[in-house]
Amino acid sequence: MWDKRKDLQNTVNWLPNTMQQLGVSRITGVGHYLPDQIVLSEDLMNEFRSESRFGLSPRYLSALVGIKERRWASDDTLPSDLAIAASRDAIQKAGINPQDIDCILFCGIERDWQEPATAHRVQFELGAGKATCFDLTNACHGFMNGISVADAFIASGTARVCLVCTGEVGSRASKSILRQLCKPDLSHEELKFLLGGLTAGDAGGAMIVQRSEDRSGFQRFKFESAGQYADLCFYSKAANDEIYGEMHMQEICEETLAFHANSIEETYSSLSWRPEDVDCLMSHQVGTKVHRQVCRITGVAKEKAPCIVDTTGNIASATIPALFSLYPPRKNDKVLIISSGSGMTIGQSALMA
Repeated sequence: MWDKRKDLQNTVNWLPNTMQQLGVSRITGVGHYLPDQIVLSEDLMNEFRSESRFGLSPRYLSALVGIKERRWASDDTLPSDLAIAASRDAIQKAGINPQDIDCILFCGIERDWQEPATAHRVQFELGAGKATCFDLTNACHGFMNGISVADAFIASGTARVCLVCTGEVGSRASKSILRQLCKPDLSHEELKFLLGGLTAGDAGGAMIVQRSEDRSGFQRFKFESAGQYADLCFYSKAANDEIYGEMHMQEICEETLAFHANSIEETYSSLSWRPEDVDCLMSHQVGTKVHRQVCRITGVAKEKAPCIVDTTGNIASATIPALFSLYPPRKNDKVLIISSGSGMTIGQSALMA
């Protein structure tokens, strides 16, 4: 697709589409779940003998992206298992009964089945029998898309209480990629496009969202998509059920950061905020170096931007709820949410805590 994209860019004005939405909802409960098993990056590199076969130190991956370890669930863990654990946490913190939930949106990359929606198992296990259920997926960006859909339902009066949840089992892809990395005939070029698949971690995340009765809550959502970059990070199942895909880490990070840089000034202007007004930056995280670049682009001091990727790995759509759960903003904090996902898609959202 590389040549096709270059040809299209010469003939088409490839400006990303932009969707903007005023928020009416607030977070009343947030939860996360991390499995117990810790997997070190050095152990993964040693697994396919990176040093003797490719001249790469076992510390190469952790030095490249800053991910020292991640959590992996057991092989029999379903995406819904992680989402359910996080959702119970969020429901308890919101102080509601599961029967109060009107809508459940599951936003993970992996699902329990192709059919039905994984949200149905979440509904059953939680005892949220009155909730309408469906899945919404958009790579690592899916959770923020789910929040915006929940917000729209609440704005229209369709729902009063929404549960947005996710369960990411990126270890499924990582384990498949690790088997491919162990193949004796693997080339250096293949290694380059597979290595990023070892950065994934497993996690669950959830938020209860309800209408805001004052000026707190979500202020604005802004999303942009640029499908010409879809081939920079993708995976699917091959005929033998192994994962087939590529992650062009440097390229997708560069393009994502460029999109955020081009968009952030307009975001601040629409909010009447300045970078120094931001009390907390919650950003999707693929590595520590990229996280520092996000801080630079937004102008927010890194002390205001909690970083978890070094110990969780890239937990995809669970990143934002995990950050809110581990580092809850203080009342009246101005929170900037920077989200992104392959596709390519980005989001810049704002919340008044």
